[in-house]
This record gives sequence, structure tokens and C-alpha cells, in this order.
Amino acid sequence: MLIVEKTIPDHCFSLAPNLKAIDRYEIAVLGYDPIHALLLPFRYARPNTCTYTILTKHTNEVVAIFGVIPTKTNPKVGYIWFLSSNLLDKYYRYFLRGNKRWLSYMEEHYEYLCNYIIAEHTLSIRWLKWQGFTFSKETLVKGVKMYYFYKRLHCAIKLGTQPVLREIGPYWATELSHQG
Repeated sequence: MLIVEKTIPDHCFSLAPNLKAIDRYEIAVLGYDPIHALLLPFRYARPNTCTYTILTKHTNEVVAIFGVIPTKTNPKVGYIWFLSSNLLDKYYRYFLRGNKRWLSYMEEHYEYLCNYIIAEHTLSIRWLKWQGFTFSKETLVKGVKMYYFYKRLHCAIKLGTQPVLREIGPYWATELSHQG
């Protein structure tokens, strides 16, 4: 079973050495190393930045970290991302059952989500298509074929959606109960 918490830097330091090889390769093509890529959202003080960590419920091992970072020019346009360890393979079916709700929760602050993905990341490309993302232009980055993907959110800005309460971890649940 998995739980989701708001990401803290400790989660980034736990996941960085355990990233899947294909994720390490992809972020290297984009000019980052694992720890810098995972800590990037903490470097921005932009509205609507959100980052969440998927953990195993009983051992608190970091399975994945995902989120959205808004662009500098428009807080309603965001770069969506997802980085994981090989533990995700063990929990993949459980992850697939709940991930659309989490995506909906993140989407509520945005009108447009986008990013790039390497062509070799076929499983993630299939998952992104299942989530409703569209793929358009192909580009070469450092000689590596990448695709631009995006999702226009026509019914965005519904604000007030709660996180998936049965899946949130104890720290976030405590924070939510204090907010009323």
C-alpha cells in the first residue's frame, strides 16, 4: 500500500540515489543531476508550485516524487514531472488505480500542463497518453530524441478539491485537520 505526502527535501535525498536508470538518463539529457532535479521545486517561490512524494505505507520508502512547477511568465501554465525508483514496479497496479485522482487534484490550478520526455521512455509515454496528454513536436536534445507533450485543461480552476484522503500520509493528514 502507498501513501502520499507533501514533499520535503529529505524525500529528495532518499530518492536521488535510487532513481530508475531511465529517469537518471532523461534528466541528464536535460542538464540536471538527480538531486538538483528533485530539489528544483524548492528553489522557486512561485504560486501554484506543488510537489508530492509517494511512500510505502509501512516502511516509508520513497517510491516516487511528482509535481508541477509553473512557468516564470504565467502561473496557470506548468511543467509537470514524475521521477521514480524501481519500487514503483512493485506497486504499479496500486499506483494506476489512484493516479488519475491525484492528477486531477494537481490540475485544478492550471490551464495548461506540458514538458518533454525522451522517446525511449515508452512506458511513461503510454501512461501520459492514458492521462489525456497530447504529443506533438519531436526535438533533439544533445542528440537524443525527445517529445513535447501537453494537456490543455478546459475545465480547470475548480479550486477546493481535496487530496485523495484515504491515501494521504499522517503528516499531511495532521496538517489538513489543523486547517479545518
